[in-house]
Amino acid sequence: MNYSKMKKDELKALCKERKINGITGKRKVKLIEMITQSEVTMAKHVTQDTQVQKVIKVTMELTDLSELMVKLVLQDTPVSSPKIEAETDIKVEPVVRIEMSPSIITREDAEKSATEWLGESPSPMRDWIVPAIMDRKQHRDIGKVLAYAAEIYVNKWLSEKSGRRVITITGESWDGVTDDNNKKVRNQIKFRMDAWHFETTRRNSAKNAETNGTGHVAYRKDEFDMVAIFKPSPTFGITGSTIRCIPVSALINPSKPDQLITNIPMAIRKIYDNEEKTLEVIKTLYQTPL
Repeated sequence: MNYSKMKKDELKALCKERKINGITGKRKVKLIEMITQSEVTMAKHVTQDTQVQKVIKVTMELTDLSELMVKLVLQDTPVSSPKIEAETDIKVEPVVRIEMSPSIITREDAEKSATEWLGESPSPMRDWIVPAIMDRKQHRDIGKVLAYAAEIYVNKWLSEKSGRRVITITGESWDGVTDDNNKKVRNQIKFRMDAWHFETTRRNSAKNAETNGTGHVAYRKDEFDMVAIFKPSPTFGITGSTIRCIPVSALINPSKPDQLITNIPMAIRKIYDNEEKTLEVIKTLYQTPL
């Protein structure tokens, strides 16, 4: 559009329509400059609308009773954009077409993971766990079954890392404790694949009435000294697993200082979900050089 042919009042009206501020006392040349500049800015803002959007179609096909195949197909769908009568140097790059297929846990991988936990001998437990590892619907149950075995493994790992003997305990609010003449260090162990939820498995009773405000029974801050998160490999094996240690002091509920939070938020997880921080926590709590 040729703005030089427009009258000053028309240019001011156009500026108000486009919500351009600071036009009072401006000459015609300046008004034209302000309008042209606003069009360039608008063009940059809508450029993203001129690009091709991806529409993700997810199709799920059950290939076996224990195998779930997920195919993601990204299709290019053109989207119209408003017409901008201003010249810009912005270029729209074509979108690359992508085909994605997430990995499926094979029987071979499931067998290897089962062997790490159960050994090579045939057993009813092995008959259950191998297809369970291959079936994503049963992954939640695997953690419940392997929880105690994971506690034994983590306590042995803590013994090696700290240089102090850590034994597995049942019937207490902690799962492991140091067994020497030095100050006791108690740990609580959680088997987790994804979210680090942290509620207890206690019943909602009168005894726990003060700690179940969220619907989950929370731990009290003096029940143990540290939590160890055991995360198995993607195929639920010990090889490729990680252990992350967090001191109780980082898990206190700010609203109820005598209790711990029932879910470890991402902000805390980002701090402690690494090997260096875990070794630092062990060194501090167990008072041992690493």
